Amino acid sequence: MSQQIKVGSAPTGLAPYVRYIAEWFFWIALIGLYFQQTSHFGDEISNYRFGADGWPRGIALAALLGATFQLVLQLHSLRSGPPSSTVEHVEELPVSKKQWALRFMIFAWPFVFLYLMPRLGAYVSLPIFIVGFLLLLGVRKIKPISLVLLVVYGLTLLIFTRFFFVALPLGNEGTFYDINVAIIEFARLGR
Repeated sequence: MSQQIKVGSAPTGLAPYVRYIAEWFFWIALIGLYFQQTSHFGDEISNYRFGADGWPRGIALAALLGATFQLVLQLHSLRSGPPSSTVEHVEELPVSKKQWALRFMIFAWPFVFLYLMPRLGAYVSLPIFIVGFLLLLGVRKIKPISLVLLVVYGLTLLIFTRFFFVALPLGNEGTFYDINVAIIEFARLGR
């Protein structure tokens, strides 16, 4: 398989649009499956009016909006054509085995996170996931990695331990369980 870099005017016909629309349908099917699974824990919670399935359905709605917005941007950029319309040629760039391996690792990394989370606990495995994902995406400077880790991990602690106190997995290994509990206690100080 190869990637194509097209230089020239906007494409004609439906063929260039099929990939983006198929990708959107894939995301909609995945989001629909996720949304359907939230019905299994649709119990009411006395102090939270949206119920147990409220925030997961909010995430599904946000993902739906994100996928639709991405489709609109992709179709708009495809219709407007590449920036340079003076040269008309197609250059084939082969995808190396290293690039395929990197793509596979980027795809598989969230599944590694899901495998480790019940064992290590969410609060220990989340920083590992964030740093690993940034490294896979090619971020190598310590400052951006630290800032992203601080913001994402800080927001996660704030939202899931102070606002909603969602019971994320604490890990089933003794040491990791204790570390997760200590992180939660630290995050809930002053409450």
